[in-house]
Amino acid sequence: MKASIYKITGCSAIDSENINYQSMEKIMNKTSHAPVFILSCERSGSTMLRYIIDTHSKVACPSHLYMGSLCDSLNRAVMGTIAQNQVELDEVAKKQFAVSETRKIIDNIMNNYIEIKNKQVWCEKTPMNLEYLSILDTHFPDAKYICLYRNCMDVVHSSINLSKYRFLTEHIPYVHRNPESIIAAMLENWLEKTDRLLDFESTHQERCFRVKYESIAMQPEETLAPLFRFLGLEWEKDLMERVFEVSHDKGEGDGRAALSSRIRQDSVGKGIEVPRAGIPKKFITEIDSLLCKLGYPCLDDYYSNNFIRNETNKDDLFNVSDVFENRFMNAIKKNRSRYPALKGIWKIIVKGDEDGVWLIDLSNEDGLIKEGDFRADSTLRLSAALLADMVNGTRDAIEAFSHGEIEMDGVDNEVSLMNLGRLLFS
Repeated sequence: MKASIYKITGCSAIDSENINYQSMEKIMNKTSHAPVFILSCERSGSTMLRYIIDTHSKVACPSHLYMGSLCDSLNRAVMGTIAQNQVELDEVAKKQFAVSETRKIIDNIMNNYIEIKNKQVWCEKTPMNLEYLSILDTHFPDAKYICLYRNCMDVVHSSINLSKYRFLTEHIPYVHRNPESIIAAMLENWLEKTDRLLDFESTHQERCFRVKYESIAMQPEETLAPLFRFLGLEWEKDLMERVFEVSHDKGEGDGRAALSSRIRQDSVGKGIEVPRAGIPKKFITEIDSLLCKLGYPCLDDYYSNNFIRNETNKDDLFNVSDVFENRFMNAIKKNRSRYPALKGIWKIIVKGDEDGVWLIDLSNEDGLIKEGDFRADSTLRLSAALLADMVNGTRDAIEAFSHGEIEMDGVDNEVSLMNLGRLLFS
């Protein structure tokens, strides 16, 4: 058996402090830019940040690749096959060999990927990577990390909203621990993962960049320009205008981003809707401590100060006809050229106090909207209340689809459906 071409010294495959970084040099030097990882708790805006980073001309950021889990599995496979047959190596050296071989396999995949995308840097964003931080650090000692945080109560609100009909796999252990309260389950999820991420950031400060969801939503350019400088890249002034215009690779993540036409500021502070009384007392001290470390107000201030959201004026009657004849028609006139492949005749049936049937005809270049029950290729049915919430930005289409609140007939192309949403709500 041939000896490894890498210089091997004793270390554990998951002990990044004892890794012989010289043994990784030949691999790392083959790429001009270090790999990048977005680290975050679920429902913290990592899909939004992924879209932003992927829009940059030099960075490719696909959806969830489960890179930490992949490294772990590949390392086990290499260790159980070729590494253990490196008879001239001792056990710790075999582990180092497995790390090097695993990195080579992943680099081969990702370098081919960025070459196909005509880019120079790859970035990965799986939230579950928080379970594999030491493994990532071992296999990618050159990596840079974007540590993304979001206010605890906004994460809890988003998680509960998603969990009305299903739980994320990552949330299930916390639901088992807190069967009496979904609020407690989602709070503990945020607590554990935020604490873990802060610990990692504190021990890898030179390779970590902290960013908050709220800063991206409210001050995108001021927040993101330093982030790209940290990555060794120039800020591109038109980047934010292109985020929802360019195509992004499909995959797991928050599906709402695929139907968005802008970064939503209205999602900041929605945690106020989570009942304050539902927060278990046993968590309050720890929550406030982490919020303070991140520069957020404590729970009492969050609930008592400027985060109270104004309810929609009940006197402002929602006019379905106005939405179709003006808002949607203006959106089509302005943005039809962005979606030339979007074709067909779409029937929208709105049910409620103001029932109506509308036809959106995209069979020609200009597009046409008219009221009436005519033949159509595809049909969507929804309530007037849901349409009002979607127009006002308090609900999103992808969430409504997942909850079965929008019925569909004759829709066999998910891309067309998403593009219709982008066209109408941009």
